[in-house]
Amino acid sequence: MKLIIDTNLLFSAVSKPDGRIAEIILNPAFNLQLMGCYFSYIELFKHKNKLLKASKLDETDLLDMMYQIIKRIKFVNESGISEAILEDAYKLTKDIDEKDTIFVAMSKHLNCKIWSGDKVLVEGLRKKGVENTLLTSELLEILTKTP
Repeated sequence: MKLIIDTNLLFSAVSKPDGRIAEIILNPAFNLQLMGCYFSYIELFKHKNKLLKASKLDETDLLDMMYQIIKRIKFVNESGISEAILEDAYKLTKDIDEKDTIFVAMSKHLNCKIWSGDKVLVEGLRKKGVENTLLTSELLEILTKTP
């Protein structure tokens, strides 16, 4: 399953390396194709000191965890997204959280769902008829469903 991963999930995975979000990202059995934007990549390093504090890891272990997470994600250059898609995504997010515009745009551009831990974003988009979103609990339900 191909998914756009929201930055907040990357922070969660790095700050709680034994948590369920890290487990989902790192578990090869789930066969996820995770897509991220360069902005998310930069944010991880920008907030490294906060992540050090939250994770209670030493710097070497934190960087190793960041590496383990980053190598599971294909980072996409946002500059390849058309202005029309960006504009449409902005209209959908401007009254929810315009910082999430890029995730909605990537979802439209790559024709895949957004995995987010941001309930306000997911519920706000769903109220506008955007159904291509998954909260972690919903993703886990799909991934652990036995055929």
